[in-house]
Amino acid sequence: MIREACRSAAEAILLVINTSNREAYKEVIPKEYFREPVLSLAELVRDFERMSFYVYNSEGKVVGVVALETEGEERGRIHWVYILSEYRRKGIGTALVSYVEQEATKIGLKRLRLLTVEQGYWAVDFHKKLGYTLTERVARPWGFDVFLEKELPF
Repeated sequence: MIREACRSAAEAILLVINTSNREAYKEVIPKEYFREPVLSLAELVRDFERMSFYVYNSEGKVVGVVALETEGEERGRIHWVYILSEYRRKGIGTALVSYVEQEATKIGLKRLRLLTVEQGYWAVDFHKKLGYTLTERVARPWGFDVFLEKELPF
């Protein structure tokens, strides 16, 4: 089940983000650049002021998360698409991104974008399967981050 999260879920959300990020990118991003945890509780609480968080609950716990930030009148940005490893490949990521796209359409957004690590080919491929296209590469010390975008139906 997907629902909009409130701040009381911050610690559960933080666990999903930090655990999933470590599992996905610790071996991809060189040690000197890898930040662990990737997000602190204080940073997450600040993110709640500018983003809407959505969580996927299973068996009474938060197992997946995604956030939506409005960047302009017609464009939004997806952040923190993470699923706990034991719940991956069950359609939860697809469900969360689809849900965010619907929410974005409801508030009048026409385009969504997101940023991910290019070497995280699984994340790039996942978003491409959902209709996102690579629009920009950003040089980082470890390689490239990439922006992917999608035009929303309205």
